[in-house]
Amino acid sequence: MSNERKHSPIIALIFIPLVGFVLLNIAFLLTAVIRMGLARLFFMGNSEPAAWMPRFFHIGTAMLFLLLSFLVLRMKSLKPLFKATFSVVPTAVLLVYTGMFLYNWPAVVYVVSGLIVASIIFYLYKTKRSWMFYYAVGLVSATLLYMQINGIDI
Repeated sequence: MSNERKHSPIIALIFIPLVGFVLLNIAFLLTAVIRMGLARLFFMGNSEPAAWMPRFFHIGTAMLFLLLSFLVLRMKSLKPLFKATFSVVPTAVLLVYTGMFLYNWPAVVYVVSGLIVASIIFYLYKTKRSWMFYYAVGLVSATLLYMQINGIDI
């Protein structure tokens, strides 16, 4: 038996949504700061950005967060509770940006988001991750599905 103390599942059930929500807000605030900084850097004058620039900034920040998430989730010293909590961020980033890019085609948003969630769950299953990861992914995807169905914008 390991010397590590096991925590109660109730702690994880409360910790993951609360801390995950805080991490998610920090991530999207950081995204806004990065995008505003890049916009100021590239558009110091009154010129309008090219139509492709906002999408480029979104893709760039998404890639940055996915890379950061990959590095954090690969850390061996981090406990599964913290990794599962942090996994809220890349899951939400992928699903939110899917919704943003495909906003005009709701049926496609559902299909692509479903494929993303199914791929994440398959990965979790193949890598034999803890139930906490499934809980985090399910919580994020259910919340964003509810928001999509009810027309709630972020």
